Parts: sequence; C-alpha cells; structure tokens
Amino acid sequence: MNDPGHMDFLARFVDHLPVITLFVANDEHYTLKFASLEGARLLGYSPEDFKDNRRFTAASVIHPDDQAISDEQTERIMATGRAVAARYRVVAADGTPIPVLDISRLYDEPGREPGLITVLVDLRLAPPLQGQSCVFGPA
Repeated sequence: MNDPGHMDFLARFVDHLPVITLFVANDEHYTLKFASLEGARLLGYSPEDFKDNRRFTAASVIHPDDQAISDEQTERIMATGRAVAARYRVVAADGTPIPVLDISRLYDEPGREPGLITVLVDLRLAPPLQGQSCVFGPA
C-alpha cells in the first residue's frame, strides 16, 4: 500500500512488537541502519549511540563469548541465501547478559543497500528455549 497513513501505522506497529527488529549492513561491525524502539527498551541503550557507529556498534553488544556464533550465522546466510536462526547473548547497557533468538536473512534488493534483516526475541520470556549458544539451520 502506498497510503502515507499506512506507512505511519506500520512504523508504529513495528516499534511496538515484543521483539527487536534490525537492519544492519553486512560489514565487520554490523553497522546499524534501522532498529525498532524495543531494542532501546530491552537493552537500555539510546538508538542514537548506534547511528553511524557513534558510540557502539551492533556487533559490540553481542556477548564476547558469542561473537563467533553471530559470525557463523552470517556466513551461513551469505552461503545459502536463506534465513538462519541462532541463539546467543547480547549485553544490556547495565552489563546484564540477555539470551536471544536471532532470526536473520539477507536483504539484497536492486537499488538498495544490501544488509541483514534481523528479529531478536528475548528468551528470558521463554526459559525452556534458553540453552547453549549455537547456530540452527542450513550449513
């Protein structure tokens, strides 16, 4: 739909989903291009701190012990062109590790900057889904 009111509704809708939605560049820092407001609510960082990697990068809030998991997930996405899920931890502004389920896929539309579309689900809401950090999906 091209109705401007629809786009405003869609933006508000995305900001109120109980998940973090992200669009990041496929670079070494996963440069943040878009983040829903839920990310700020859940993690306690200001979205402005991530703009153009000003104070933080999307990669910098991935738990240091889980960075390789995120990198492996991205490698699988790039190799298969399919969505890939991973379970790992991010670190909130107060230092608290938060287990998340990350479902990402490549976004590569002609005329647009390619990157990764990501949905992060806070697994503290679903303790049975918590577990060791790993990548799921196509190898």
